[in-house]
Amino acid sequence: MADVVVTRDCSAPVSRLWQVVTDWPGHGRFFPLTTVRVAPGEHTGTNGVGLRLDATTRVGPLQLHDPMVVTRWDPPGESGRCELRKVGRLLGGRTILAVEPTETGSRLRWTTDVGPAPERLRRLVAPVARLTAIPLYRHVVRGMVREAEDG
Repeated sequence: MADVVVTRDCSAPVSRLWQVVTDWPGHGRFFPLTTVRVAPGEHTGTNGVGLRLDATTRVGPLQLHDPMVVTRWDPPGESGRCELRKVGRLLGGRTILAVEPTETGSRLRWTTDVGPAPERLRRLVAPVARLTAIPLYRHVVRGMVREAEDG
């Protein structure tokens, strides 16, 4: 699927926006019907390359597990960047979260190509997937920016 890119400016500083964006369990506040947990493992903290996450979306008795792993972790000095790769059987793709300074605060750029795990299938369903992905990620980014601004 072609990348879905959502960008939004924020009046909060880069460090505050980064804090909200990388609060993995907090992603449930922005993704409807979803909880995110950090998988137990070798990490003593909550971030860094190799960190494993499991997002679970529930609708009634149905649930979808979306495991992912952090493949790049560059916390902000001036800017910050984190990349995640989907590692489940059903969903595949990658997400890039970038936070950078602006004259009035910061900017969040969320880039994703998430879809069905087999890449052939992801390309096939891309036009339909984009129709649902764009409003979802706009909602998520808007919520994260709002939370960062509210302190």
